[in-house]
Amino acid sequence: MKQLRKTEWRRGYPIKKNLALCAWGVLALAGFAGILARPENIPSLAACVLALAGAVLSLPRLLGYYRTTYQCLPALNRRLTKKEQEELLECENFETITELKSGSLRRTDFAESACWLRINGRYIPKELVIL
Repeated sequence: MKQLRKTEWRRGYPIKKNLALCAWGVLALAGFAGILARPENIPSLAACVLALAGAVLSLPRLLGYYRTTYQCLPALNRRLTKKEQEELLECENFETITELKSGSLRRTDFAESACWLRINGRYIPKELVIL
């Protein structure tokens, strides 16, 4: 449980979720306010309509992103509940793999536990990895 939350905060996902929601709110508010203000010129009205259309069209993707429990478990978000995801990684001890720290992989975070791999803050079950 701590492992997932720590990784989520390290990667900034809770902040990104809230910033995306705020940006969507500003876009929707600008569209509604602009249309309700009844602009006289066509470019202003077109900008307001485009802002409102962008807000409406982006809402399903935003809600999907916002409802995702853990961004660091990409393969299991739609299949398991938050509690089940936390239980999967509860007793795992990750050890950094140093053999891969050469050349272009120097800045990549590799860690391994008994059943999981952590690659740049994403947890992947070993059963899903082709070695």
